[in-house]
Amino acid sequence: MQASYTPGEGLVLGAGRRWLLLDAVPDAETTDALWDLVTGPRVASAAVLDVVAAACGPDAALVLVDLTPGAETSATRGSGRHTTVDGVHTLALGPVDADAPTPARRLVGGVVAAAAVVLVPGSGLPSSAAPGPGPVAGPAAGQAAGLIDGIPPEILASRPVPPTPPPTAPPAPPPALGPVDTDEPPAGAGRRRAEPGGHTVRRGASGPPPPPPAGPGAGPIDSDHDGRTTYRPEDVGRDPTPSGSHLQQSTAETVLAVHCPEGHVTAAYRPQCRVCDAPVGPQEPQRMPRPRLGVLHLPDGERVPLDRGVVLGRQPTPVPGGPRWPHLVRLPAEVTLVSRSHLSVALDGWMVLATDLGSRGGTTLRVPGRVPQRVRAHETYVWEPGQVLDLADSYEIVYEVTA
Repeated sequence: MQASYTPGEGLVLGAGRRWLLLDAVPDAETTDALWDLVTGPRVASAAVLDVVAAACGPDAALVLVDLTPGAETSATRGSGRHTTVDGVHTLALGPVDADAPTPARRLVGGVVAAAAVVLVPGSGLPSSAAPGPGPVAGPAAGQAAGLIDGIPPEILASRPVPPTPPPTAPPAPPPALGPVDTDEPPAGAGRRRAEPGGHTVRRGASGPPPPPPAGPGAGPIDSDHDGRTTYRPEDVGRDPTPSGSHLQQSTAETVLAVHCPEGHVTAAYRPQCRVCDAPVGPQEPQRMPRPRLGVLHLPDGERVPLDRGVVLGRQPTPVPGGPRWPHLVRLPAEVTLVSRSHLSVALDGWMVLATDLGSRGGTTLRVPGRVPQRVRAHETYVWEPGQVLDLADSYEIVYEVTA
């Protein structure tokens, strides 16, 4: 990855495929801590944002990217912008001018004052480090006579060849299994997935479930008959003696927290309580299980608790690599522009992160006093309290902090 930057009043640090751009210049100790977090074995996004908020304030603008293949992540805050055109990534602290000249100062890695960074796929090696046109015949200049710089071919030819192992019979194929419903962990026939503060999948208030398939040749049952109800067949792909151990799976994280005068648990780096806005006096932060970060208000009055991740859509399923045991919120079938799995909401420390899952109708971020912003597919956004995410311009969801 070849990096170049535009000098400015911000700060960029990183190397290779991991970079952080800030609109403020923290002290040396904070800069060292950010360098360790960005260039470590794995970028800890929540820890980076916590350190920036504690040193530069919660409103500091930033852009954090990790372009490692298979682990690509991106987070922005404030006026930070991350754009991608034809594989070229641009990190900037404000709107990107397409006609502006490309930054010309190369940066292999380190910490410099900058206002924008451009990352171009490539080796990132300077031309002086490129290999020569080919090997040079004969000994190198100054090489001592008789010095062996390799294994002679006659010695390599005399190495014994290991015997070929006898062929082994291929392993027997595993027995064929029937269809298994993977929307939720196996919970037995007709068992409801109970959760504190609400239900992941809303079920019908009355009426028996549809009958199971008559046999292997029978077609699948359409369980999405009203857009809000999910039934489980009683004996298709189910263990006859379920243990129910998945109900004990914990999805909570621990966070550094303090208490406000009213007893609310809030982030250690916030000067005011996240719930009641009361000033928080100096105190020693404590690590404790993360509280519920609030609720999502749906247009029909339903409230989804943010005690774990959420996937919303007309027929949502857990996202590979996404939150474990998420709430699966099934939206009305008449909202036809909303995709089957439209939006994923994940919790990272004290942050609520929203990602459009490549929906056909798209997602719009509406912030009071600002122009609506179209959310880019598969790009993670920090969802702040009071902001609205509009799915396909037809289904508005509001994030609210509660005690």
